[in-house]
Amino acid sequence: MTKVSYSDTFLVDKAKALVPKLKERAKETEEIRRIPDSTMNDLKEAGLFKLLRPRIYGGYQTSMRTYSDCIVEISRGCASTGWILSLCAIRELMVAESFSESTHQEIFGEKEDDVLFAGVYEPRKCIARKVEGGYLIEEGFWMFCSGSLHATWGYFGMAIRDDDGNLVDQVLMTLPFEEVEIMDDWHVMGLKGTGSNSVKMTNVFIPDRRVVSFAEVLNGQFKSDHLRNIPLYNTALFPALALSLALPGLGLVKAALEFFQQVLPNRKAAHIGVENLVDSPTLHSLLADAALKIDTASMHYYRVADELDAWAASGKFMDKPARVKALADIGYANQVSKEALDILILASGSGYVYEGHPLQRIFRDFWTLYSHRTLSPLITKENYGRVLSGLESNALRY
Repeated sequence: MTKVSYSDTFLVDKAKALVPKLKERAKETEEIRRIPDSTMNDLKEAGLFKLLRPRIYGGYQTSMRTYSDCIVEISRGCASTGWILSLCAIRELMVAESFSESTHQEIFGEKEDDVLFAGVYEPRKCIARKVEGGYLIEEGFWMFCSGSLHATWGYFGMAIRDDDGNLVDQVLMTLPFEEVEIMDDWHVMGLKGTGSNSVKMTNVFIPDRRVVSFAEVLNGQFKSDHLRNIPLYNTALFPALALSLALPGLGLVKAALEFFQQVLPNRKAAHIGVENLVDSPTLHSLLADAALKIDTASMHYYRVADELDAWAASGKFMDKPARVKALADIGYANQVSKEALDILILASGSGYVYEGHPLQRIFRDFWTLYSHRTLSPLITKENYGRVLSGLESNALRY
């Protein structure tokens, strides 16, 4: 596809300007297990939650490229903050594409500035039945609901089964977040500040107008007819969702490299024939390897962003082989990012094991992100290899 060029640099500049504040608040963000109100206010004032929202609802309606730039910058300052911004903003794209104009009007209404989305499409438990005018969720439970502590609206996945228990479809639903119960269970190793608590629903009614087929949405059969002439809202959704999970990792490894370079001039060496670490040929080689791997990850991630934008602008929905390739790019970039971080950790020595050390937080945050199954290098490469071999992908969603 032909690369599409955008110029929303003022948004990227706003994200960059917040990085020093976010670094200062990173410890507090971990300790309170949520994004501080001061940070949420800064993000809202900068308009960063609205990167992908349609202009008719007060958004910037920008590109996946600009979105990616902003997420990476914010994540350089604080990965938990970058993760929340990344997921809350990508949900604006999901909701814009998936639902009808009448549902959008219901969501945004008279308080569009207050709208913030959280949700999870894969339930751990969901007992629902069709009733007149919609669905009744008798009992539902979803883990890892990032943004739950700040959201006003939610989206959730729900399995639709026939009378024999066979899966008919998986749908997306949206509802006011006040109808959801948030559980205080986010006690974790990394990304501690995201407040990605589990949520549950009990006897919640979802009207038909707020339910769409997830399978149809993933294949470009969007219900938002009123947005069809806007390229952004023809973006292939699942690769965009996968990219949103991965981009904070790129910000993390960039932050690790920057920190390493910052402290390097003051580091003493031991057992390697030089007094100062900065004079070590071994260190030079390691540092170059780490930097080049970060560059490689960046090129793969931004290729995905540019491909998503180019396909959306072409008027054609991104075909299945291209979507599988995009997921492989994301998985591969996730892997080389890990390799870069491994190098920097080993080159730094054991000081990072102390609580409060910046590299320890980066290490824990990155590993929490890296293990997400959607970003698996093995799974995404296997499915790409199947397509290269003339077979179908094994993935259920792509």
